[in-house]
Amino acid sequence: MYSLNKLSNNKIKEIKKLHTKKYRDESNIFIVEGIKALEELIEANIEIIEVFVTKEIKNINIKNVPTIITENDMKKISTTASVCEVLTIAKKKNIEIKEITKKNKLILLDSVSDPGNLGTIIRSAAAFGIEGIILFGNCVELYSPKVIRSSAGNFFKIPIISINTVDEIKKYFPNHSIISTALSKQINTNIKEILKLEKTIIMFGSEANGLSEQLIKISNKNFLLNMKKNVESLNLSVSVSIILYELFSN
Repeated sequence: MYSLNKLSNNKIKEIKKLHTKKYRDESNIFIVEGIKALEELIEANIEIIEVFVTKEIKNINIKNVPTIITENDMKKISTTASVCEVLTIAKKKNIEIKEITKKNKLILLDSVSDPGNLGTIIRSAAAFGIEGIILFGNCVELYSPKVIRSSAGNFFKIPIISINTVDEIKKYFPNHSIISTALSKQINTNIKEILKLEKTIIMFGSEANGLSEQLIKISNKNFLLNMKKNVESLNLSVSVSIILYELFSN
């Protein structure tokens, strides 16, 4: 049986600090909301620090005894307007670059700034068997609550790393074919040719600026969606999802 607990003002303030990137970075911990997110944390063997619930949860094998709190307190510590039933505080998992260097199907995201887009891309990547994601340039914070929510239970299914320089890509992925998705490139590689490749990194740029020139220069192939000429562009996460479907749905 759970007993109802009233959170102190200091405890509420401490948890609300985790709404900010600065404190998440300093403490190396983060917030996830919802029962599915908690199940994902457990499945991924992520270290769980505290779990807060508004009612007793069953059929979940969790070492930490959840703290049951009032809906009013949950509203105060939640990152969303609607009150969730479960809020978990967990420790960030540091992924080493060697965990994905031997993977075959990778994507690189260049300076993606919208957390909803990043979360949706993670979700699509999981759906189409992508084995690793590389964040390059000035990307949105990976542990933003909106990124985690938008990934819809897929956040920890794929290893995600950050790389800061083109030289690192060359160093750690010398055997991968680097495929750009750049409107500025005239050559559009045939999909059948890409499907023959064993190791690939498919690179996507931000909606605002596209792929940076330094990344385009290291690519040896380019793949674009054929669209009606009177349509300027698609939302980034939509584009990524369609391309991954085209390449890897079979």
